[in-house]
Amino acid sequence: MSRERVLSDNEIATCWRTAAAEGFPFSSFLQILILTGQRRGEVAGLRWSEIDFGKCIWTIPAQRAKNGNSHTVPLAPVVVEILKSAPRFLNSDLVFTTTGKTAISGFDRLKRRLEDVIGLDAEHWRLHDIRRTVATNMAIIGVQPHIIEAVLNHRSGIISGVAAVYNRHAYIDEKREALER
Repeated sequence: MSRERVLSDNEIATCWRTAAAEGFPFSSFLQILILTGQRRGEVAGLRWSEIDFGKCIWTIPAQRAKNGNSHTVPLAPVVVEILKSAPRFLNSDLVFTTTGKTAISGFDRLKRRLEDVIGLDAEHWRLHDIRRTVATNMAIIGVQPHIIEAVLNHRSGIISGVAAVYNRHAYIDEKREALER
């Protein structure tokens, strides 16, 4: 089912403030979800080995990406700051973990806590709506549709047909600009 919910600026700001009060790992998880527009499971499963702090890039390997395509996500300075301040579990590659062995879960509980603070109706929003909100806000500020698709790691959309087969440009600089804006 296609959904249409886009969070208002006030709702996103409240999500951000609520995230800050959550404490690690959910605080950083939710903030990175808002700042990158990536899928919940891809953010939750983020690994230290996927981050190149020197280049400020996160590479989601094909086996972890929903569409099966490796995806490079430029990291805005605030995302790098959040990641660098995150605690590390000894001998664990997972960024968002409470055990060191598995990625975080319990998203329904997080969603309910957000609903309580923001006053959202549980039937009318999902965490995935944050991703849609990020994409919509990029469009509002003038980011081109094919760049939004590239940020989201979508393969359908503006670039299709022959262009999709032959155009292998990763749009790293364009994605970085969009995410920093």
